[in-house]
Amino acid sequence: MTKEEALKQFAYLGAVWFGNSKQHFAFSAYDRLQGWNKLADKWKEEAEEEWDEAEEVLNRLVELGCKPAELQELMKTIEFPFYDDPKQQIETDYEPEAVKMLSELAAAFADDYPTQKLIQKWIDGEVEHMAWEAQYLYHIEKLGYENFLIAMM
Repeated sequence: MTKEEALKQFAYLGAVWFGNSKQHFAFSAYDRLQGWNKLADKWKEEAEEEWDEAEEVLNRLVELGCKPAELQELMKTIEFPFYDDPKQQIETDYEPEAVKMLSELAAAFADDYPTQKLIQKWIDGEVEHMAWEAQYLYHIEKLGYENFLIAMM
């Protein structure tokens, strides 16, 4: 991956996180309205973390010399579908390939320690994110969906 490609992918991540953040805030609001407060709290926490990560990308891009007019195109928010069903919310958000992609991106920034360190922080966060999703999917399988939803109240 060239440095230019890596920079575009880095910016793309920011756009993804802005879009994911909006999606997860919506999941949180809907799930809370349904009474699934534990799940709503988890989605809200994820939404806030993703917003912060998107902001980190934006700040780093500015530090790397990107100007506001350039950022407009790079940081267009990507839209994500909204789901009413909590199981579908979790299943569609679970992306095991994310760690591999982030690791490859970190390698592309081998000569840029601040950016590489930032990406490594995101890798650690993604591992935690996938762990709770895997745990929730496991609970759905073992408890049954209705019992899982009751446990999320």
